[in-house]
This record gives sequence, structure tokens and C-alpha cells, in this order.
Amino acid sequence: MRAVEVWDLPTRILHWVLLASILLAYFTSSGHPRGFLFALHVVGGYSVVLLLVFRLVWGVFGGEHARFASFLRGWTAVKEHALRLAALAPGRNLGHNAIGGWMIMLMLGTLLAIVTTGLLVEGITGGAGPLSRVLPAGLVEPVGAVHQWLGTAILVLAGLHVAGVLAESFLNRENLVRAMITGRKNVVAARDAYAVPRVRAALVLLLLAFLAGIMVGLTRLPPPVPHAAQVGPQGLLRGEVKKLNLFH
Repeated sequence: MRAVEVWDLPTRILHWVLLASILLAYFTSSGHPRGFLFALHVVGGYSVVLLLVFRLVWGVFGGEHARFASFLRGWTAVKEHALRLAALAPGRNLGHNAIGGWMIMLMLGTLLAIVTTGLLVEGITGGAGPLSRVLPAGLVEPVGAVHQWLGTAILVLAGLHVAGVLAESFLNRENLVRAMITGRKNVVAARDAYAVPRVRAALVLLLLAFLAGIMVGLTRLPPPVPHAAQVGPQGLLRGEVKKLNLFH
């Protein structure tokens, strides 16, 4: 058994930056954020959008174990891994295991739904984003409610993912968290994983920079709350009707 290269550098960076972006967007989403808080929420949300695009592209053109084809397996493999896990002997995997691979896809799908609904209802605070003009006014509240529910769902899925990582690390006596930092795992393997030229990642980043410019150009931050609009005894802004809390 020796340490071999499994996760390429772009995959590892994406993993940790995506985690930070999700947390930033989640913890700045309370109420109807404005000003600096809203700007941080937009930064977090837009970062998730760009990282999702990168991950989808990298899942086709990235390093060997970052590609979807390397870790999306059929029902038989999923069932076999579940049985081994139930027997507390999951076995070592070079990349994602059969269950973990589909968990990754489920989280990516949930994040895609979160950013889509978030961009659609972004105008509720008075700002405007790339998709905020598409949604009819009557659908803002229900779509916002879905956005809120999905925000909770991704935290639950992330918790299950972390629990699975910790369980497999314990059962296999292997530090999978460290592996996602260093990119290397101690496995029985003859070679390092095939890595693509980093210029390919640079080209994808240029595409994302172009997309980011478009998104920023189409975004208008909400106006600041007037100084006279202070919180009254009932916790409402004076002169405003209480709105449904769509974000938390």
C-alpha cells in the first residue's frame, strides 16, 4: 500500500471554496438582507453558481476521479456497498464509493435548484439579478418558500455526507478529510490518477470570469433602508407592510 494521487488540485480547491460559499450564502440570508449583508449574500450565491458550472464541466473534462463516469455506478454496486457498510466493512475505494458518488450528484442537483430559485426571487428585496425579471409576481412567495426549504435540505445532505466520510474514515482507518486536502490516499494501486493539463482548468476559469461579469452587470443591489424606517414596537419597519420571510 502506498500514497497515490487521487484528487487533482482544481477538484480540491473547488470542494473547499464551495463549502465556504454555501455557508456564506446561508448565514447572510436571514430576513430581507440589504446593504453590505445583501452584497455578501450575492457574493456567496454567485460563487456557488460559478463553482457549480465548473464542477459540471470538470465532471466531464477533469481529472480521472473527478469525472462523473468514474464514480457513478449502477444499483448493484450501490447495494453491495450498502451491505458491506452495514457489516462495518465498507472496503477502500480509490475515488468515491458507490453511495458517495450518488450523494455528490444529489447535492449538486440540490444546489442547482437553490441557485435557480434564489436568482428568480432575488428581486424581493428591491434588487434585481439575472433572472429576477422572469418570475411572475404571483410566484415570488411560493418559489421563495421552495428556496428556503432547499437551503435547509442542502445542510441536511451535507451533514449526511460528512457523517458518511467520518464513518468510512473510522472503519477503514483512513483520513478522508486529509485526502481531500492533500489529494493523496493510501491504497493498493499501481499508479497515480490520470490528471489533465492545468491549462484546461485555466480555460474553464476564463469562461467563468466572463459569466461572472455578465451576472454582475445584470445585478442591481436593493436600495438602502431609509433612515426614517426604524424598527417599531412590533418589530416592523415603519411605513412598510410585513412581508413573508422567504429566506429564513
